[in-house]
Amino acid sequence: MTARIVSKWIVPVILLPLSLLAQAPPEVDQALRARVTEFMQLHVDGNFRKAYDMVAEDTKEDYFNSGKARLVSFKINDIKFTDNFTRATVSATISKTISVMGTNLLMPMPSNSTWKIENGKWVWYNDAQAAWVTPLGPAGAPQGAGAAGNGNDAAVTLPKDFDDKAVAAAARSILQQVSLDKKEITLGAGQASEEKVVFHNGMTGSVQVELTVPEIPGFTAKIENRIVRATADVPVVFRYEPGGHAVRRDPVDVQLTVQPLNQVFVIRVNFAGANAAILK
Repeated sequence: MTARIVSKWIVPVILLPLSLLAQAPPEVDQALRARVTEFMQLHVDGNFRKAYDMVAEDTKEDYFNSGKARLVSFKINDIKFTDNFTRATVSATISKTISVMGTNLLMPMPSNSTWKIENGKWVWYNDAQAAWVTPLGPAGAPQGAGAAGNGNDAAVTLPKDFDDKAVAAAARSILQQVSLDKKEITLGAGQASEEKVVFHNGMTGSVQVELTVPEIPGFTAKIENRIVRATADVPVVFRYEPGGHAVRRDPVDVQLTVQPLNQVFVIRVNFAGANAAILK
């Protein structure tokens, strides 16, 4: 009985100091967060010369020779301290704009940067044992979806080399996951007719589609749902009813824009009686 009572009180006494040792002092955590924030903001501003001053002496040459990532935004997610709170790994989400086939695509990606105290200040350094290295530190393994918390990213494996060409290739693979079953249709020129084009969203999250339709008497183009859920198909319905208007002969283009990818599909609509689906 006595042994059980003693053990009941000893365990909390032993575990409490260990839990406290795992937490960095608030002033240490705040100092590192301030330095990381300043370093990343300099990459948003494109002030790489000033960022160079925040790099460890043994990493300055690596930083000077590496490609510099101009960021759009960043968010610090987690910090893990080691070596009696003199070294740390900072997990963050960074975003940069990549131009893919003339389309500007905002590309979120994970980044794990390593930091240490040098001359009394936190500085970024290149951990030579890390597998993936970027100007903001070794990049963490990318998650399949949901980067930046919006769930709109496809399950794409990002490359180890985060230069513009490699990231652009990853971005192209994302753009290829939204598609149309056809990009050209034919409507009847002399009588009411209807055709459909099916939009497919192969992303792991929802996208929004918008139609830009030229003003032509008797011509309409409508989409059933503007918000298209993951892996869903939505038809775009095209109709032409000549009525008392002059018969349309010249083709027209309808644009379908996919957000947040800012990707534009052009659908060519021809007018000719023979190949149209006539409404009964």
